[in-house]
Amino acid sequence: MKRGFRGLVTVAVVLAGSGCAADALPARPAGARVAPSGRTCPHGTFRWGKVVQRQVLAGVSDARRFDVRPGVTVHATFEAVPVRSLHAGVTPAEGTLDRRAAVAALERKTGVELADAGEDFSLGGDRVQEVSFEKSAGVLFYAVAVTTYEASFAYYCAPADGTPTRGTVATWSPVAYGDLVKCGIDEKLEPASVEAERLVCR
Repeated sequence: MKRGFRGLVTVAVVLAGSGCAADALPARPAGARVAPSGRTCPHGTFRWGKVVQRQVLAGVSDARRFDVRPGVTVHATFEAVPVRSLHAGVTPAEGTLDRRAAVAALERKTGVELADAGEDFSLGGDRVQEVSFEKSAGVLFYAVAVTTYEASFAYYCAPADGTPTRGTVATWSPVAYGDLVKCGIDEKLEPASVEAERLVCR
């Protein structure tokens, strides 16, 4: 999980593995995504339309006011509340297309690990952020964001296939991003933090 602390300290940390993924996303070794089963054409080809990548707000804490005097260190805990539901899916869901194979193909296209079809996002361990800071005055909040991916596709069983299966994959990356932000700070914020600021700052 990547965490930024805006207006307090310039620290960004990336944590890999299951500790920052949503609870519904157990870690799996590379290459162990799927052995597609039940497909009528296991050697088919995916052709992709535009891949739309967006950072969206998943949760935000209440805003809290602090007035830290020089020489004093404050330890604080922020807990984010979910604001958005995410469901990884492939449409159309019917037919012979292996939905997990479609997600695996999009992983290869983007080079990013993605949530499997049928999974729902939850904040998990990303819900809580503990911080320590000095010499800070203002109203602070904690925002959690994830990156979603949506792409249209056509799946051809053979190069000469005139009736491909067409649909869309909608999913997200299990790596979450966190920001601890001061209300009204004069900095360019990530899109999710801008949305969060509008929700909790007066």
